[in-house]
Amino acid sequence: MAARAEVLHAKAIDQVDRLIDFVAGLDDADLRRPCPGREKLGDGSVGTLVAHTTANYERIAAFAVGAEVEGRHGHLAAAGGGEAEALRDGLAAARQNLGAIADLDDAHLDSIPPEGAFRFCDGNRSLEEVLTALLTHQSHQVDAVTS
Repeated sequence: MAARAEVLHAKAIDQVDRLIDFVAGLDDADLRRPCPGREKLGDGSVGTLVAHTTANYERIAAFAVGAEVEGRHGHLAAAGGGEAEALRDGLAAARQNLGAIADLDDAHLDSIPPEGAFRFCDGNRSLEEVLTALLTHQSHQVDAVTS
């Protein structure tokens, strides 16, 4: 475990906690509201953006431990009935899985993922740089939905 990993982990957890706090009071109707500026993501709803962002945290956690993951967004389903509780559960799971970042050591953080292995992997950036870029991207999504 490296201090740099702890910093990355804290950043990820802060973002997920913001989403957890935001989603805590939402119901299914709230999730169907449009999310300004994110109309191109699925149906552009709050629920779809939260689901997309949550799935990205899961992919980031898997990538951090070297699991093969699909780096693309894939199909974004529209938010529908009964999803508020599912989103809360998904965020709780993502929060737990992001603990893998805190376990990274300096050797892992300094390793260079191959080009195309995941978003922001260009064959030059270290794992730490890729994770930083991913979490910066995620922070924009969190800001968009919680603002």
